[in-house]
Amino acid sequence: MKKLLFILFSILLLSCSTEKKETVYKIVLKNPLSIERTAEPVIITQKKIEKTLGKENQIKDICFEDKNGKKIPFQKDDLNGKTEYCFSIDFKANEIKDLYVKIADKDQKTEFTPYTNIRLGKDANADGIFDDIKEERRDPDHLPGSVPVLYQAEGISWENDKVGFRIYWDKRNGKDIWGKTTDKMVLDSVGLPNTPSYHEIQPWGADVLKVGNSLGAGALAIKKNGKLYRLAETQEAHFKILTEGPVRSVLELKYKGWKVDGEDLDLTETITIWKGKYGYSSDLIIKGSKQKLVTGIVNINLKKDTLHILHPNKKKTVLYTFDQQSEFKDNLGLALIVNTDELVKTERAPDTGTGRSIDGNSPISHTYYVELQNENNKVSFNFYAGWERSNSAFKTKEGFEKMLIEEADKQVHPIIIE
Repeated sequence: MKKLLFILFSILLLSCSTEKKETVYKIVLKNPLSIERTAEPVIITQKKIEKTLGKENQIKDICFEDKNGKKIPFQKDDLNGKTEYCFSIDFKANEIKDLYVKIADKDQKTEFTPYTNIRLGKDANADGIFDDIKEERRDPDHLPGSVPVLYQAEGISWENDKVGFRIYWDKRNGKDIWGKTTDKMVLDSVGLPNTPSYHEIQPWGADVLKVGNSLGAGALAIKKNGKLYRLAETQEAHFKILTEGPVRSVLELKYKGWKVDGEDLDLTETITIWKGKYGYSSDLIIKGSKQKLVTGIVNINLKKDTLHILHPNKKKTVLYTFDQQSEFKDNLGLALIVNTDELVKTERAPDTGTGRSIDGNSPISHTYYVELQNENNKVSFNFYAGWERSNSAFKTKEGFEKMLIEEADKQVHPIIIE
């Protein structure tokens, strides 16, 4: 019996001594601000991952965990020839967090809940069935209000767990807002035949903005010789989803042959929406001109004709409105955050016309707009929408303003990665 026990003990000892230990790597994340940061974007480059893991593990699949061993949602994106790992992480004021990197098992595949989404539904056969399109070249003769309807909800929509937006993808190129009361992704099924009108409150929310002849929620124009030119007819217009995932989604819009007072311009707009944010970012590149790019905020339903301008730090300027200006006459805040060194001027378009939907030929009206320019013809901005039914903090002007100030500071002081 003693001999048998000795053999069993020896086998157990051998198995313990030869057991391979899992190697865990650590990346340190620091919040440099004395404010809480909810769903804060974090981007870790492939170069940082390679440095952390060492050469022997550079081609292996990886996963990420917190200090308690809980899986952290992420996505791996390849954009512009660069590989990035994207996260949306909560931080307390001045918090330091450890992010643990592990080599993933070969067959391990973790599905994360989607919190961002891009939708271009196209009914190519005019049979009421809208296919989910990832890349599209718009026909030059596509007109607003074409029947039968070609694009679901008139164009391209993008959303996260807080808010959604859309662009009328025709020569109007206006931008609108989907107010949301759910964190679910819903826009794949909104605006389809035989579904409830999105102009009325639905369980998920509604279309909350009146756009009319304005620039709506960050639509684009050019300012040349004192005149505004809407991004209207172009020789070519292309749409492409660059990435779509649980943490962020990015789409690209390319326009060629945009005629502006005798010039032919090319414009690329890259739109990004992150989980947990009440807005989107727009990065713009224009070729063929040194004119000023313009974007703006609609002011059709304002009870008080007021644009608030803040300078929360040296690098960012905040411009916003707040009023009972939603289509349901409740509180809605609309805002732009721009780079101060790119801001040329703030103006107000004339209140002309009826403010009804346009055919793309109407002058821009009912808009507070900003002129943006830099020497490289590359500018950027963030647009935000705070509907009181999405978040009770937006029932007051102070609540909306607080969010904007914090967002401007976060942009200037991103999470430090060590």
